[in-house]
Amino acid sequence: MIKVLAVDDDPYLLETILLQIEQEGGYDIDGATSLTEAKTKLPQMDPDLVILDVTLGDGDGRDLCRWMRDMGYTIPVLMLTAQSSEMDTIDGLEAGANDYIAKPVRIGELIARMKTHLIQHQAREDARITIGAFQFSSCRKTLVHIENSDVINLTEKEAAIIKHLHQNQDRVINKKALLEEVWGYGDGVTTHTLETHIYRLRQKIRYVDETPFLLTYEGGYQLA
Repeated sequence: MIKVLAVDDDPYLLETILLQIEQEGGYDIDGATSLTEAKTKLPQMDPDLVILDVTLGDGDGRDLCRWMRDMGYTIPVLMLTAQSSEMDTIDGLEAGANDYIAKPVRIGELIARMKTHLIQHQAREDARITIGAFQFSSCRKTLVHIENSDVINLTEKEAAIIKHLHQNQDRVINKKALLEEVWGYGDGVTTHTLETHIYRLRQKIRYVDETPFLLTYEGGYQLA
């Protein structure tokens, strides 16, 4: 299921978007009516795409889009706006939005654009990244050894750990930041959970190649 988060403070429009996309099939969609609610739901839901209104009761949707990009979210963001001037569109795109859709929203067009951006995003995500002796695919959740083609199948969390460390490969990521990125703010998640996943990931990798892959520093981790 493709997870979609729709953010709009117009309850009628939000309900329409939720119902129409749900009826399309293949989507797990949830809604938020404010920036505050959206910020809470983002790490909990970990969506594949966000539909985001520009004008919300507690702020500007473009600020949320900037925050998402600063936090490392690369998923497509489709912005909805009643402000359709060229400068408004430029402001939204410069904030990190992938597309700008003018209101009144035509649901068929919205769904078509969603599909296009999801396909493009998946193609980008599926590109294999070379990390040490391996090629990493975030989409397939695999590490493939370059020399002998051995495949290491990763869990969703293991793939997310590698992805975030690679995105920040020039610095050590502390455990708290890694926990918040991969697990969000879920109750009961501690550094012990992260350490267990790191241990199991290292065991998988060492079985194929003993070259160091993950380095441990005081309070954090970095790719070798």
